[in-house]
Amino acid sequence: MYAKQLTVNKGVDNVLLFEFINQDQKPVNITGSTFIFRLMNQAGNELLLEKDMTVLSASTGRVKAVLDTADTINILAQPGSYSIERTAGNYVQSAFTDANAGARADCNIVDSVLPEFVASQPVSIPTINGKNSWPQAAPSSWPDWALQPQPQSRNYLTEYYSSEIDTTGASLTTIKYDLVHFTGTIKAQAAQDYEALWVDVTESTEYFDESGTFYLNVVGFHPLLRLGINNSQGYGASATATVVDGVVTGVSVTNAGTGYMAAPCVQLLGNGAGATAVGAPFTGPSGIGAITVTDGGSGYLPLNFGDTEAQAVTVMITTGYVTNILYR
Repeated sequence: MYAKQLTVNKGVDNVLLFEFINQDQKPVNITGSTFIFRLMNQAGNELLLEKDMTVLSASTGRVKAVLDTADTINILAQPGSYSIERTAGNYVQSAFTDANAGARADCNIVDSVLPEFVASQPVSIPTINGKNSWPQAAPSSWPDWALQPQPQSRNYLTEYYSSEIDTTGASLTTIKYDLVHFTGTIKAQAAQDYEALWVDVTESTEYFDESGTFYLNVVGFHPLLRLGINNSQGYGASATATVVDGVVTGVSVTNAGTGYMAAPCVQLLGNGAGATAVGAPFTGPSGIGAITVTDGGSGYLPLNFGDTEAQAVTVMITTGYVTNILYR
């Protein structure tokens, strides 16, 4: 028997047909034989299902295994494997599934016909905004074995990650996330276990000052997934706010920064409420443009810390952030 990869659909009847042939591709007479079909996990160390098989034609070596709804409904969707045991009198042998005398073949267990509802699960981001620059001076020397000098720059793009997603063997995982004035890239990575190397399993999607809800579908059996996020392109911009009677009346850019590819995310932080502002797209080589107050809010008054009076409003300029990550 030279088997193709099988697919077992959960929640419905699956009729699996097999034909036993020899190395010359001729049918094997299986008169007097009985067969058992076993469904296992991918590692082969957990038996998921065992069924007696029915002989359809002994002279042409044809048998079938019928997996009904009750057999599969409680099995998790996952990449699995199967084997067939043949008994003829006192002789018990395995059915070879390939030309190399392998006794186990691949079988994907999927829930595409009757999927069970799975609630979306939250995913955290250990560091929301990442690190925009290397907080040290650029290197001034390098090892003598380095053929190419290191770049004379103190700003390095920084990729950071969400917490890990356990897919429980699902062949399709959908990740939902919200963006707030986000400029950068997002991709999915996968690993076999918590100690394995992470590899990219989707392309990086670029966003430029995007806000809203977005979805990322990851196809394939990946034990662990995570999001790789990079919004470190753009740094150094700063601004001050003008406050009159607790209301923000204007924002002045004191440093346009560099490296910005789109309008930044601007937040007005203080002990008041309701103040909002938007930044214009970058100007000059790559610095930010003017910042416009869209709502002055109210209640923004200086705070006193001992003999020190703090400013009423702090202007935070970033390249946005990712929040509300869910998966299923």
